Amino acid sequence: MDLKKHPLSYWISKEADRVFDKNEDITLTLKDNCLIPNAGIDLSNAPQDAAILWPKDAFKTAQEIQKRLRRHFKIRRLGILIADSTCQPLRAGTTGRAIGWAGFEGVEDQRGKKDLYGKTMRVTQKAVADNLASALLLGVGETNEQTPFVLFRGAPVKFTEKKATKKTAFFPPSACIFRSVYSREFLKQPL
Repeated sequence: MDLKKHPLSYWISKEADRVFDKNEDITLTLKDNCLIPNAGIDLSNAPQDAAILWPKDAFKTAQEIQKRLRRHFKIRRLGILIADSTCQPLRAGTTGRAIGWAGFEGVEDQRGKKDLYGKTMRVTQKAVADNLASALLLGVGETNEQTPFVLFRGAPVKFTEKKATKKTAFFPPSACIFRSVYSREFLKQPL
């Protein structure tokens, strides 16, 4: 993406599914069902006047990478995670966010299982992919580490041949536990 040709605001409007709030440095957007600053466009670790965009379909991209690596290295069980750093509301610091994955269950449904005291879980779904994304962020870094990927061995994941999609990873704003702070218009947002 060439920032000489068009300013960042142009690219944000092209990449975002929705723009909510702008200030001097950050524009809050919705991109691929994620509330994310600047539609995920990253100016850091990119050459001058350039930026890094998310893949058009991060789940499909992860599946393609997985297929090629499995074939090339003759690996049967391989998970691929595409991640970015992000911030969380009311929290200082960045954390990892999975934007696409393949080969493992990125969200493990814990509902119906029992806790230590025999109580049935009603809400919990473990964000395996996001938790791995946060761990990998510690390995790849945020500045000049020059580590493009991390290899996890023995990660506590459930491998699967089932294809992950946006529908397996997200739910509509109306089902979100933070829905009381969303505008009525945002709650109508489809997946």
